[in-house]
Amino acid sequence: MSALLEVRGLCYAYPGGQEALRGVSLSLTAGEHVALVGANGSGKSTLLLHLAGALAAPTGTLFLHGGAAGAERLRKAVGLIFQEPDDQLLMPQVLEDAAFGLVARGVPVAEAQARALDVLKSLGAAHLADRPPHRLSGGEKRMAALAGILVMEPEVLVLDEPTAALDPRARRRVIERLNSMKEATLLLATHDLDMALDVCTRAIILCEGRAAAEGPLPDLFRDRALLERCGLELPLRYGG
Repeated sequence: MSALLEVRGLCYAYPGGQEALRGVSLSLTAGEHVALVGANGSGKSTLLLHLAGALAAPTGTLFLHGGAAGAERLRKAVGLIFQEPDDQLLMPQVLEDAAFGLVARGVPVAEAQARALDVLKSLGAAHLADRPPHRLSGGEKRMAALAGILVMEPEVLVLDEPTAALDPRARRRVIERLNSMKEATLLLATHDLDMALDVCTRAIILCEGRAAAEGPLPDLFRDRALLERCGLELPLRYGG
């Protein structure tokens, strides 16, 4: 099956000279749920920013549906949930924020808010609709940010640590919502390897800016030596 989204030879260094990506290549097929895992500083967040068109690497190419894709095309096709939800919560109320993208695309406000409310309900977060984002807890902000991207129905959904700061019930709801998206293409950057096992069928391990390994789950996460080399621990269910 041909790739929906593909990265070839992506290299990127920050202005101070720190290398974040060192020739990363990967691909996602339509409908695939893939975990992107690695220790802090392995390059996960930097890679996601490139996939969403927020950064442009001087070396390497990104392809969408087989054609080279620039930043504008990627921004339309890829929905990114940032690691810090405050970076994408802009409106006075959660419902307005969740509906913002649809309104910006020309959807009538009432319809956009109705669709946004449906997504909030699916996340168990409808009670946040009238709340100002700055009054939310960290976990509540993450749910609000997730709603704002899910309502846009992007071709590829990219999530940076989607369960960080969530309590067990909210974590379970996120997992259930992602599992309900059978036909969606998902890339989840996470330290929560148990969540990755619940949602994904394949994993890519980043280590020091390189794709160190990839393969089917749960096989990859049972390889203690590989995980240790990459600064990771076994999932809890495997005795980690």
